[in-house]
Amino acid sequence: MTSKELARADALDEAAEEAEETPPAALPVVTPTAQASPGAGRMSQQALEGPAVEQVQQVSLGAGIALVGLGLGFLAFRMRRSG
Repeated sequence: MTSKELARADALDEAAEEAEETPPAALPVVTPTAQASPGAGRMSQQALEGPAVEQVQQVSLGAGIALVGLGLGFLAFRMRRSG
């Protein structure tokens, strides 16, 4: 074997040894509650409940339809004016 091949084999052996030696890190299992978090005020980020999510989706859908209608109306007036 050449010196480059020997060096490469040694590097691979060392990398394999290092990978075997490092134990997996322990992660905490506790999830903090909204009251325990530092920003638990009125404007803190929390998950919405089912009825609130449905209401937000309905408002977003209605606003989108209204904006599409306004855009079509604007285009209709611009086309009428230019023609």
